[in-house]
Amino acid sequence: MEKRYMIRKSYLLILGIFIVFNMREDLLSQGLTRNKKIRTNVEKFSLIPFAEPVHADSIKIVTFLEIPFYSLQFIKQDDLFIAAYQASITIKGKKRIDLGHQVWTDSIKVSDYSETQSHVLNRKHFSTFTIPVGEKYVVIGELQDLDTRKKGFQKKKIDLKQYQSKPSLTLPIFMLNLNGDWGFQKGKIPTRGFRVREFGEGIELQVSGFVESGEFSVGIYLSNSMTSDSLYKEFKGYGNLGFFNESIFIPSSELRSIKNTFNVVLTQNGHEVEKNAIFSTYKPGVSNFVHDLDIALKQMKYILTNQERLDLKRQSKKKKEQIFYSLWKNRDPTPNTEYNELMEEYYGRVWYANEHFDAWQPGWETDRGMIYILFGPPDEVQSTNPSTSSSSLFQVWSYYKVSKQFVFKDQNGFGDFRLETPFLGAGL
Repeated sequence: MEKRYMIRKSYLLILGIFIVFNMREDLLSQGLTRNKKIRTNVEKFSLIPFAEPVHADSIKIVTFLEIPFYSLQFIKQDDLFIAAYQASITIKGKKRIDLGHQVWTDSIKVSDYSETQSHVLNRKHFSTFTIPVGEKYVVIGELQDLDTRKKGFQKKKIDLKQYQSKPSLTLPIFMLNLNGDWGFQKGKIPTRGFRVREFGEGIELQVSGFVESGEFSVGIYLSNSMTSDSLYKEFKGYGNLGFFNESIFIPSSELRSIKNTFNVVLTQNGHEVEKNAIFSTYKPGVSNFVHDLDIALKQMKYILTNQERLDLKRQSKKKKEQIFYSLWKNRDPTPNTEYNELMEEYYGRVWYANEHFDAWQPGWETDRGMIYILFGPPDEVQSTNPSTSSSSLFQVWSYYKVSKQFVFKDQNGFGDFRLETPFLGAGL
C-alpha cells in the first residue's frame, strides 16, 4: 500500500511540474487535434436561444449572442483599447428561408489591458422572433472582428414539433436581475445557469409549457448536495389559454451547492412530461471545468491515495462537497490565493480527454485519457500501422522531459486505443 501511495504521490508531483511546462495553449496545439478543427478566438462567442410560449400555437424565441472580450482583437488608441466588430442573428425555417435577421455594428472600449483578455467580461446582443410551433428552425449567429477581418459562425437547431402534442414543457429558464429590457420581463435577464457568480438574494425559475383546456399541475423537484429529488414547489392551473408561464423565486440559501438540478414535472389528463434544468454556482478556488461534483470526485481517481478513496466511500452525500474542497486545498500549490493552478490544470486535461479520446466510455476513463491527465500533452505522437494485413493501429506517445514512452493499440481500427503495457502508476 505504501509503495502505491508513493507512486501516486510522484505522479501528482509530475502533474504539478507540467503546469509550468505545458500552458493551456498546449492543450489545443498538439498533433492530437488533427481530426478536429481548432477554433479561433473569434469563433468562441456563445449563441443561446431561449423559448417562451406566447400563444396556444406560437412561441417566442429570444436568442442571445454573447461576445467574450478575449475573442476580439483590441487596438490601443490613446488611453483606450478598442475592439470593433459586427454581429448578426438570423433565424431560418423550411427550405432555409430567412424568417428574421438582425445586425449590430459596434465597438468595445476599455482602459485596462487585462480586461481585453477577460473570459468573464462580455458584450450581449439579443433578438426576438415569434414563430409557429410544429416546425424545425435554425438560429445562426455570426461575428466578425473588423480589425482582423476574421469571422466566427455558429448555429443552433430548434425543434418545435415537440410542442404539437399537449401537455408539453419548454426548457425551464433561470432569470437574474439586471437593469434594462432583455426580451422578457423588464429588469430580468435569462441565464443558462452555468457557473453563475452573482445572484443576490436569489433567482427566478421560469416554468412554461403548452396544455389542453382543463386543470393541470406542476411539481418542481430539487436535487443537490443537501437534498435529493425533494419536492420544492407545486402549483396548479387551468389551460384556458392553451399555454402557461409561471415564475418561481428560489432564494440563494437553496443554491449553496455547485450543482443544483431542478426537475419540472407537468401532469394533465393522466399524461406526465418533465424537463430538467441545472443551475451551477461559481465557487472561489473551484475549476471552471467542474460542473458536477459527483463526476469531479470520480475523475480524481488517478491521484487519490487509497486512504482518501476509503474516506470518500464512508462519507454521506452531504459531506462529499466539503471533502472535495479539502482534497484540492491540500493539493493547492498557492493556498493563499483564490486560484488553484493544479486543480485547473487537472480538470482542463480531463475536459480535453473527453473531447478527443472518447471511445466506448468517457474520454477521461480511456487509457489515452489517463496518460494525458497525468502527463499532459506528449512531446511527440507517432501513428503507425505496422502490417498491411492487420487492421490494428498504433500510437506512440513520447515524453522527453520525464523519459517515458507509451504505446497504444487500436485492435479493430475503431478508435479504441489501449495501452500495450498496463500502467501501474494510477489508482485504477
